[in-house]
Amino acid sequence: MFSANAFDPLWVSVAEPLRRRIVEGEIPPGQLLSENQLAQEFGVSRTPVREALRILIDEGLVEMMPGRKVRVAVPDPQDVREIYDVRWLLEAEALRRLAADPPLCERTCAQLQRHCQQGSEALAQQDRRQLAAANERFHETIVAALGNRRLIAQFRTIYNLISLYRHQTLQSEGWAQAGNADHARLVELIRAQDLDAALTLLKEHLDHARQIMLERMRQRTGPQGKHG
Repeated sequence: MFSANAFDPLWVSVAEPLRRRIVEGEIPPGQLLSENQLAQEFGVSRTPVREALRILIDEGLVEMMPGRKVRVAVPDPQDVREIYDVRWLLEAEALRRLAADPPLCERTCAQLQRHCQQGSEALAQQDRRQLAAANERFHETIVAALGNRRLIAQFRTIYNLISLYRHQTLQSEGWAQAGNADHARLVELIRAQDLDAALTLLKEHLDHARQIMLERMRQRTGPQGKHG
């Protein structure tokens, strides 16, 4: 039984914890979701469960299958490419605006430095969940510099989709170490107002993450692709 906030619509009391469980990998890609089981688990009727699933379908975390079956989304390679294109557009524009505002740049770099330290501590402790959280906070802080709530919300939606696979990519210790080193170097470049070098490093960082994700996807699905 899930205890919902009395001021929230019932579908929120289902959507928020269900989204979190999907993003954190507790419910893996491809797992079927039963309206009846979810209704029983959350102590609600099927109507708010159906509304919550519709929201998660709109966000891309859940997908409808033939026969009206619902499962956690299994992105295909084109989904991943599009997601990373959006990330690049958001984060690159944020870096450009940071470069144009030195006081904002310095405040943001101080926050980014803390997230780098958190990432280093998570690596030392081999804590993948905390490493994923530090990584997300680092990139969200860059986008937050835009000062646009709607863009931040869009980034979070995009990052939730990436997190369906993030736990797999972070299982590679070499990539985790390299990614955190990229973050530290990026902070140095941003602080030095070297916009061209910062953009180049960011592009390489995101391209590398995308390629790892695509390779992991090919290893999991084989030649049959998304629904194989």
